[in-house]
Amino acid sequence: MNTVRLRAAQTEELGADQLDELTRLCEVAFDEPFAETWERVGPGLHVMAEADGRIVAHAMIIDRRMYLGHEMDIALDVGYVEHVATLPEAQGAGHGSSVMREIGRIINDEYELGALATGSNGFYQRLGWETWMGPTEVRTADGERVRSADQDGHVMVLRTWRTPMDLALEDPIAVDWRSTEPW
Repeated sequence: MNTVRLRAAQTEELGADQLDELTRLCEVAFDEPFAETWERVGPGLHVMAEADGRIVAHAMIIDRRMYLGHEMDIALDVGYVEHVATLPEAQGAGHGSSVMREIGRIINDEYELGALATGSNGFYQRLGWETWMGPTEVRTADGERVRSADQDGHVMVLRTWRTPMDLALEDPIAVDWRSTEPW
């Protein structure tokens, strides 16, 4: 692979061809259909690594609100990371790490906290992300708290300069419900 460049663009700035390319990238990386994903997730900021005229790695940030503490009395504006993917043939070359470092820089500049859900904690830990150790929950539209125990140990956070100093990774954390995967 030749020169790799990072590029960031809002969803609405991407053309149909680019969204199709991102869809194919995610389908190959996750081995599942992704056709309607962008509409379900909503708009966000995409960070892409491009090499040889194609996108080889991608992640996106969407705006979310998270609630912390036993009483859920701390609400934070969160840069939530979705669809971190690298083409299989481009893995191991640092493209995913480069994309995630840029994601981290943007989150640090613009949000109170970064968050994501993953089964690959080690990859993110080496980039400064921390595993949330407390129970995970989802807040319904009427404010009801529903446990999401299947996500315990899979939610990771990235502290920013605006993250509360007393953030306790052992406290409960909740995210607002959405029609796609809540986390």
